[in-house]
Amino acid sequence: MFNIARLTFWEVTRKKVFLVTILLSLAFLLLYGIALHFTAQEIVRMKAMGQSQLMIQQVVGNQILGAGLYFASFLLALLALLASVGSIASEIENGLLHAIVSKPIKRREIVLGKFIGYGSMLAAYAMILYGGILGLNWYYNAISLTFLSPARTIYGALIFILQPLVLLSVAMVCSTLVRTLTAGIISTILFGLAMVGGFLEQIGNLVGKTTLVNIGIATSLVMPSDALFRKLLSVVAGSDVNPLSSLSLGPFGVAVPPSNAMLVYTCLYILGGIGLAIYNFNQKDL
Repeated sequence: MFNIARLTFWEVTRKKVFLVTILLSLAFLLLYGIALHFTAQEIVRMKAMGQSQLMIQQVVGNQILGAGLYFASFLLALLALLASVGSIASEIENGLLHAIVSKPIKRREIVLGKFIGYGSMLAAYAMILYGGILGLNWYYNAISLTFLSPARTIYGALIFILQPLVLLSVAMVCSTLVRTLTAGIISTILFGLAMVGGFLEQIGNLVGKTTLVNIGIATSLVMPSDALFRKLLSVVAGSDVNPLSSLSLGPFGVAVPPSNAMLVYTCLYILGGIGLAIYNFNQKDL
């Protein structure tokens, strides 16, 4: 199992999608840093004019922090889906798995090995992105991290890692059921559904529309990726302890952060996905 995990890890790093994602991530961090730089300059200019802008700094700072984490999560999701969606299906299609399953190795070890390999790569990539976003904000936009303690930093990192693992588990389930292209389409639609559901829930909370909130919650149960982003933002920005958080809602804000029960549900969701992928692969006639 661990040999398969190790081989999967290095195999992913040699894929073109990995190289493209790394280049896109560098471009994103560069542009994000430039945006933060000019925003910081503007705030300094406003201070020099003698204006007290604490509230504006807090609101703008939280929005920029939220935007950074949101697009970092999006890049992470792209890599998780594009790299892993063919983890089983494509290797069945090209005959590679036929050679592996003929060896004295259990099928569940193949699935677990691939999950560990992909998951390790995604976790490492997530930590680089997370560190990059927080580092840039610490330098240019420190006011948005006022409530970020070391414990919250670690807590946020763990939530950030959970996002690609959720998508990985879904992609592997689809990969054991259908062909690569179909698996990619299904996984991407579910991810998009979660994004739309998350926005609907935020809007529902803002306008007091229970139906929209319930739709968002139901969507989060089907695919909890967006709920994880909202939880991450509430932990990093300190929405639960920041008295000005209600002024920072916007497109990248959090009206009502998901509870810790959602994190427990997400962990069970990932384990259930792995179990279902193993079951499907065991039943598959190669």
